[in-house]
Amino acid sequence: MTVDTTKGYAEQSYGTINLRKYQVDAINFTLECLMGGKTPIIESPTGSGKTVISIISSILYAKKTGKRVLYLTRTNSQQDQILKELRILSGPLDFRAMALQGRSNLCPLYMEIEEESDFTLESLSKMCSSKKKRTKEKKEGGCYYYNGGISSDETRSYILKNMNSPEEIFETLRSRKICPYESLKFAMRDADLVVMPYANFVNSNMALTTLYNWRTSRENLVIIIDEAHNLPEIARQSNSLEITMNMINISEKEAVNFGDPEMQTGIHVSDFMETVRESLVELGRNLNENQGERRLMFREIFEEMSIYLKKSPQDVDYLVDALISFGAQVEDLKEEKGKVPMSHLKSLGEKLKFLQYAEYDRYICIISKKGEESVEAYCLDPSIVLEPLFKSASIHVSATLDPVWLYANMTGVQNYEFRSIRDVFPKSNLLVLYSGDLSTKYTEFNGEMVQAYADRIGDILSKNKRKTMVFFPSFNTMKLIGSKMQGTPHLIESQSMNQRDFQKLLNEYRETGLPILGVMGGRLSEGINMPGNLLEIEVIAGIPFPRPTIKQRALVSYYDMLYGSGWQYAFLFPAIIKVKQTMGRVIRTETDRGAVVLLDGRAEMLFPYIEAKLSTDINHDLELFFKNNT
Repeated sequence: MTVDTTKGYAEQSYGTINLRKYQVDAINFTLECLMGGKTPIIESPTGSGKTVISIISSILYAKKTGKRVLYLTRTNSQQDQILKELRILSGPLDFRAMALQGRSNLCPLYMEIEEESDFTLESLSKMCSSKKKRTKEKKEGGCYYYNGGISSDETRSYILKNMNSPEEIFETLRSRKICPYESLKFAMRDADLVVMPYANFVNSNMALTTLYNWRTSRENLVIIIDEAHNLPEIARQSNSLEITMNMINISEKEAVNFGDPEMQTGIHVSDFMETVRESLVELGRNLNENQGERRLMFREIFEEMSIYLKKSPQDVDYLVDALISFGAQVEDLKEEKGKVPMSHLKSLGEKLKFLQYAEYDRYICIISKKGEESVEAYCLDPSIVLEPLFKSASIHVSATLDPVWLYANMTGVQNYEFRSIRDVFPKSNLLVLYSGDLSTKYTEFNGEMVQAYADRIGDILSKNKRKTMVFFPSFNTMKLIGSKMQGTPHLIESQSMNQRDFQKLLNEYRETGLPILGVMGGRLSEGINMPGNLLEIEVIAGIPFPRPTIKQRALVSYYDMLYGSGWQYAFLFPAIIKVKQTMGRVIRTETDRGAVVLLDGRAEMLFPYIEAKLSTDINHDLELFFKNNT
């Protein structure tokens, strides 16, 4: 298809949204890429309107090609802001949209009949199918939320016209005794755009369900990948697995509760659970606090099980298959009792099966001992998971995607065009300093360095009475340094804090003016909005290079083999992302003024992706900056 680039696609305004020139240019760039069969990758700073750019681009493209739009977010909580923009744009652009979450968040019956929450998506789906079948056949034990209200014009109109959040829809429809999840599934057929978390589509089985419910195909979608810098790690996590002692103990308890039958002559299910447990203990025997993990070959697990049982490898294979089979029987028995047909035994058996056939070139096996032993299959290459995703047209947007070649190699995206939107806000609005005499590097971070950090941060906080947040590479680093700051009043982000307590913390910060301590990559560093003078100084106490664990070393080796620059993939890129995302909290509008102070000499290693000025007198430089920017 030929594109007339002199004409452009985007208008200057859509409803109450007036676009800036760079936004119009970005929309036209995106559409030219999509119409030309290329993948647009856009890096644009926080507050620049990435959501509006991607929605308008995708809807205009969808209208030209007859496609539908899938908007992927990192978390459920990010859907609210997107829905707000969709409500404004749906009028002038004439489209129907909705947000979807998983069944575990939207099934009221499941919440009523089960106290536990560790169910697989497959087991919840199986329960739902069984309950619906009973309802259709007018048998006992069906679901009273599954009724004609699901497909009514009133329900469909309520979902698609109002564009409420899934949480609001859940409360409204549950009160009407109508299933929220099934209602959203039905309304989805008429939706031009659907918002959902990454996990609902990166997982191949869930993606197939989504496509079926939507009555569409991958080829008929354009996918917006929001906060795309998260995509590689989310894909890795979705295709990695772990077996813990707790999982084995729960499985053994389930076996006893359901009769503990023989799997082979003289070997009961509980005996096999003991075999798995003792094999992990033996493999992790020499691990301690100094060496908490080591790399294994996958076959070592099964060799250890063979030795413990005094059985052949073929017998172990049979026992794994028998475990899965018995777990399936447990699921059927639970289903007959009206419970969610989830079997811990089947789940454990399937994980053991995965370990038997994991690809040695793309997975590593790690035995860990953090209190108790666990074994993990870690996916090195997220591109193998993401390959089906790119059967659809896609738009990748984030504030942190450069170096883009690194991102493209990790995800497997090909035939792309990159656009970095710079100078959205005046450069003079942001001061970035770094100190060269401190470091959180593992080999240098001793008691003396901890005290030096506490003294420097305390000095900055006491001499600059402005709204300040201090970010650390980890909760442990924050705890060590924070414990030395007893003379400096401050608030602190807790690792176990729920959403309500987190919101109370933010309110206290706004009201009291006390500085707040948080962690890069945590809730405080991503997703919150602090416009105006709510955040004037941000202190980054250490560059968050990942620790040199077995996983990171394996990633270095893997990408060295492929591209010859493994350190950048395993260490540099993750650090750049976390620092840039954290820095993005400071400047959110054209009138914001603020400063970032990097307390780590290794800030030089982040150039040119993060530019900072070396400062020998941070307080003087801060005073001068704010004096000239009042």
